[in-house]
Amino acid sequence: MRKSFILAATALTLLSTGITSVAVNSTTTILASSKKYKSINKDLAKNLKEDQSYADQDPDNYGYSKYIEKVKYTGNSDINVYVNGGFKELSDSEKTEVLNQVQSLAKMVLVQNSKISSSEAGEGLILEAFNDKNSVAVSKISNHKAYRFTNN
Repeated sequence: MRKSFILAATALTLLSTGITSVAVNSTTTILASSKKYKSINKDLAKNLKEDQSYADQDPDNYGYSKYIEKVKYTGNSDINVYVNGGFKELSDSEKTEVLNQVQSLAKMVLVQNSKISSSEAGEGLILEAFNDKNSVAVSKISNHKAYRFTNN
């Protein structure tokens, strides 16, 4: 009875702060509302689409966008990047260049939306890249602008 009361009170508190989903099992996991980052993810999609429209005219500056399907902000300084199959064909240095361009795009949007400070932007974002549902790259802990690539 006491545990149910505490869980109900916690759920009401979380719902009042914008958290819309709570899953309870052996450890309590709290999932943030997708509405919380909807406008930021909309801005990311808009900026990526613009870059993709410029890619044919100026591949030196916007060519990275041909390999990117979607960029999604997941909170704090974390972003998920969804790449297409062409990304796997790039060399590691080319992949790094592509992901650093994505970082630049995301940092600009996150700073504009006051989600990170300029100094946090300088450190880089924690990025994970996916092709389909497979993780293909992740930022290194010691340097967020360097990546560990997988063979997926």
